[in-house]
Amino acid sequence: MLVWVALIVQLPEPAQKPAREAPRSPVGLVDPVVIEKTMLFDLTPLFLPTDFNSSRKVYVPREPGSSFTGFAWRRLFADSGLQLHLPAAEAVPENPAEALTDDPPGAPFVGFGRRDPNVELLPPRGAYVEIADAGTGRRVFGQPVADAHPPSSAPWRPMEFIAAVDSAGLVGSVVPTVRSGVGDVDEYFGRYLADTLRVGQRLAPGFYLISVGP
Repeated sequence: MLVWVALIVQLPEPAQKPAREAPRSPVGLVDPVVIEKTMLFDLTPLFLPTDFNSSRKVYVPREPGSSFTGFAWRRLFADSGLQLHLPAAEAVPENPAEALTDDPPGAPFVGFGRRDPNVELLPPRGAYVEIADAGTGRRVFGQPVADAHPPSSAPWRPMEFIAAVDSAGLVGSVVPTVRSGVGDVDEYFGRYLADTLRVGQRLAPGFYLISVGP
């Protein structure tokens, strides 16, 4: 009887407690696909190393003298049968002139350097005077003047003068238009043209350009 009552009467089941939610992480997870897409559209220059175009390789240097230890050696010839086919030794000439005599185009340099050339000294050169007509540019006089001896040993540049000549001779003195850079030389040739070369007696009436060069 008691068993039958126990089967009919059922005690109510205890209410189930709701499942506790897992605590949320303060940092949200990012999809790896989104990360790769962001890296592909990165504006970093392509020549800089990235995870897509470079990798680090661990390099372990070898000990000195061990570079070829992993290769087996192979004998190419016997120690007693070594034969090297070397060309015959060339005879070296005793001097450069003998080496030039064997030149194929006919030895054009034979005798070159065997004797000293005879160099003649040039005669000492003084000043050179050239006179041209100021109106036409026609040259009327030009020759070296060996008797001209400037008072200064300093180097001087070519100079120019202008002269006026009439039927009586030189009008006034020659006027320098381009100077030599040495005052004593300018004054010397101004007097030389008038007193020694006597351009007033040599030239016909007119205006003339006189050039004096070293």
